[in-house]
Formats: sequence, C-alpha cells, structure tokens
Amino acid sequence: MSLRSLSCDVGFADAEFDQYVKVHSQLKVIIVAWNHMKIELVFQDVIQLLHQGIGDIADVCVETTQTDLLASALNNMYESVPTTHPYQEYVFINNEDSCSLSIIAASVVVKVIA
Repeated sequence: MSLRSLSCDVGFADAEFDQYVKVHSQLKVIIVAWNHMKIELVFQDVIQLLHQGIGDIADVCVETTQTDLLASALNNMYESVPTTHPYQEYVFINNEDSCSLSIIAASVVVKVIA
C-alpha cells in the first residue's frame, strides 16, 4: 500500500467510528475525534465497500496505487476498464496499522460538523 493522508483540521488520530450510512451511491461516515469533535466524510459514487472490523482510527488515507480491491471494483463497474476513471480507494487505518474500512469512490468531502 502507498497511502496519503486526507486533510482534516482536527486530525484523525485516536478517533472512533460513530456511524456510517449508505444511500444509493453516497456513503456518509461520521467519526468522533480525540477532542470529541465530529468529523463527517461524504463519499460520492461509491462502487465498493469493504468492512474489515471497525475499531479505533489512526488515520484516513487515499491509496495512491492501484490495489487488487480497486482493480476488482473497476472490473465489476466497467465491461472494459478505461485508462482514466474517477475512482480511488479510501482507507481507514486502525491503531494496529491495518485497514478497518475501505471505500472505492469517485470523491470525498471531509468536514468538521460539531
């Protein structure tokens, strides 16, 4: 994996999952930061979701290389995968440096909501 951290004013370290809700192709993930502020991540055009055990969060990143999960999602999405597409893999990393939640989506918006 080659990961780049997403930008957030509060920071993701020591955060915990609060809830996530998928409606059609949008996924909203709300986490509670170390200082009890809530952070909302809204993923658009989600084509795959892999839940691998929700726990504490150390970081939220975007994968900068094509993984097997992204390749699989693209193969399911397209009859013939184009050379350019909007999809990226977003990864929630837990305190053991493992992936807790992977999302293949076209984009994400991160904002502090409380």
